[in-house]
Amino acid sequence: MNKIYIYHFYNTTKIWLKTNNSLTEVEIKEQNISVFFYKYLEDILIKNKLSYSDINEFIFINGPGSFTSLRFFLTFAKALFVSYPEIVFIPLNLLEIIGFANEGTTNILMGGNREFLEFFHYASYKKEGNSFEIIEIPRIIKYEDAKLLKNPYFLGLSPDFNVINFEIKLEHIDNIAKWKKESNNIDNIVLLTPYYFKNFKINL
Repeated sequence: MNKIYIYHFYNTTKIWLKTNNSLTEVEIKEQNISVFFYKYLEDILIKNKLSYSDINEFIFINGPGSFTSLRFFLTFAKALFVSYPEIVFIPLNLLEIIGFANEGTTNILMGGNREFLEFFHYASYKKEGNSFEIIEIPRIIKYEDAKLLKNPYFLGLSPDFNVINFEIKLEHIDNIAKWKKESNNIDNIVLLTPYYFKNFKINL
């Protein structure tokens, strides 16, 4: 089983290639992702003597985050799907990755350099064993509302109120990807759009 994982959160982009015998990781430090991404990915494949046709699963982040970067990765995934429809494509939301990594009900906030900590992405999930459900759907909330939450898990630039900082690791991505595949809960990549500030003004 050969799996490619694409993790992107603002200025952090990582690629993992996981095979039956090895794990290769690379971090893209250059800011112009669209220029350097293909080179890094193909270098990993060549290093492991693989081609795109050898990939079984392609797991990637579809938000929240920079719209330009999300659009790029989703476009790449869709193009790959057209050429290799036998690959299983599993898009993930950063908020649900954190929710799935913790047992019980979890409130989650995400902030980044572009929100300037005035607004936050927010969602709440409940996980009990292999059961995982949305308590409150992902949406944008104001600073004043975010501040009222009790010790939420947090991803991004820390605010000036109490949060539990969370670092997403490959195992977290892998665990929820496996659950989505086993429960047949995978978003249709053909219909998918980047998860960003949908209806931003309306939600506020």
